[in-house]
Amino acid sequence: MPAPEDRGRTTIADGVVSRVASIAASEIEAVVDTRKGWTKLVRKGLPHAEATVAGETSSITVEVAATWPTPLAPLVERVRAHVTERVDTLVGVTVSRVDVTVADVVHLDAPARRVV
Repeated sequence: MPAPEDRGRTTIADGVVSRVASIAASEIEAVVDTRKGWTKLVRKGLPHAEATVAGETSSITVEVAATWPTPLAPLVERVRAHVTERVDTLVGVTVSRVDVTVADVVHLDAPARRVV
């Protein structure tokens, strides 16, 4: 069998890492998935991630919506750690940085807005 470096090149697209990061962020309790239902028609769905892959390293930005009244600093750290772990495990790409933005806070018990 040829040496590993002679077997061919493997490329992981930025979009693949972005998608894995988005799904990983949605696995965290207190992160709201706004990509479902009619809301996806009026605004960008969250969580949303963008990744840049350079060789075997990636940097990722993630935007999430959090449930009210979640303490945000610990939530951001959980998202960062989980996204890093899932991308490393599932994609095999080292994550150098994960920037997390809480873009919305959602009160799940609030009555639905009625538009007339």
